[in-house]
Amino acid sequence: IDSQSHGYDLLRSWGLPVSAHYRVVPGVDDAWAYIEHYGEHRHGVEHEIDGVVIKVDDRELQDRLGSTSRAPRWAIAYKYPPEEVTTKLLEIRVNTGRTGRVTPYAVMEPVFVSGSTVVQATLHNASEVKRKGVLVGDTVVLRKAGDVIPEIVGPVVALRDGTEVEWVMPTHCPSCGSELAPEKEGDADLRCPNTRSCPAQLRERLFHLASRQALDIEVLGWQAADALLSAGLLTDEGDLFDLDAEKLIRVPMFTRGPRKGEDADGRYLSANGEKLLANLAEAKTRPFARFLVALSIRHIGKGVAPDVAAAFPSIEALRAASAEELGAVEGIGPTLVAAIHDWFEVDWHREIVRKWQQAGCELFDEQAERTDERPQSLAGLSVVVTGSIPGYTRDSAAEAITARGGRSAASVSGKTDFVVVGENAGSKYDKAVALKRPILDAEGFEVLLNDGPDAARAVAKES
Repeated sequence: IDSQSHGYDLLRSWGLPVSAHYRVVPGVDDAWAYIEHYGEHRHGVEHEIDGVVIKVDDRELQDRLGSTSRAPRWAIAYKYPPEEVTTKLLEIRVNTGRTGRVTPYAVMEPVFVSGSTVVQATLHNASEVKRKGVLVGDTVVLRKAGDVIPEIVGPVVALRDGTEVEWVMPTHCPSCGSELAPEKEGDADLRCPNTRSCPAQLRERLFHLASRQALDIEVLGWQAADALLSAGLLTDEGDLFDLDAEKLIRVPMFTRGPRKGEDADGRYLSANGEKLLANLAEAKTRPFARFLVALSIRHIGKGVAPDVAAAFPSIEALRAASAEELGAVEGIGPTLVAAIHDWFEVDWHREIVRKWQQAGCELFDEQAERTDERPQSLAGLSVVVTGSIPGYTRDSAAEAITARGGRSAASVSGKTDFVVVGENAGSKYDKAVALKRPILDAEGFEVLLNDGPDAARAVAKES
């Protein structure tokens, strides 16, 4: 296959669906004419589109141009301005989120925009409502930011009839009734201070810790979290791993009626309840980095959690780390240092850790716990892996580094000791070249792991 278009033609000849709208054009002017045409006729296509992708057709040129970690260099997207429609703003409600932030959102008459019917849109905070100048009862202009997220642009003032009313931000949490306040002076956001037991915050934290980026507890969705709280089984997330069949029987969502031969007056654990218990048992052995995400420590998400876990491979090590030790880790800045320190200062946060450990959760990196079994040849070294390395997944390459005392870093900096470059390497390779960091290929990576940094430097490509 010598071109992208040739590939499409082959796919079509094999009976596979291929868009009838693609074109091969000879130059930039023709490409721009194509963009303008579909900008005017975007709603005439059989499916919703938000732009056009322009690609280099020649496969040899594609290979020469290569890719970054995010996208090929031989293709670029042109995004059309978002579609705007008008609808009626019926009311403004507020929602309490996982961190206690209370966010106003608009409830509107249903309106179709950019491929779906929209009835709600976030308004961020009270200051944003005032800045936009919207009143309850207004006709408002609505669009999807990036053709994805519903957003109110502003009111259509000319259509006001005098029945519109100004919205006033509530002073108390809609979930638990606690008085709202900014976290610190000057904050635009108001927060509910009842962080431990506010039902809305706890429900959102449960939903968060059950997500795939955290403990991946499939059955524990929003509805299940709400059911557990309504049954009074959880004071906070620390009680989650103490759930058993006897407790779940109290939750209608996780029970069933009697089957033939069973007590006619009895209630029994449903398949859903049994699956939740199985999910919880599996979750106890998730990698330590996943537990860090699950704990809802502010600013620790799936991106930085592996770096934190690599540097401090147990919850005890993280809690004992000084501000200087935390700040020395690449990717951990002053804001995250403060967030980690502040989290451990809260009594009930430490109680969550105690309860989870008592229930058998492995709040440590098992691989790191065994590092004394093999030479710590990479101790103190920072290694970045980019691209695909034969014989390794991203996680197993990182584990191979940390098992030898090194740190598997997410980004390249002047402090990076080695950059391992595989197939389809992205912008990290470019940065390594710019910063003149030692670069290893797949064979060089094996030398680094088996023979140590001195041997690896001898085979490294110096930028």
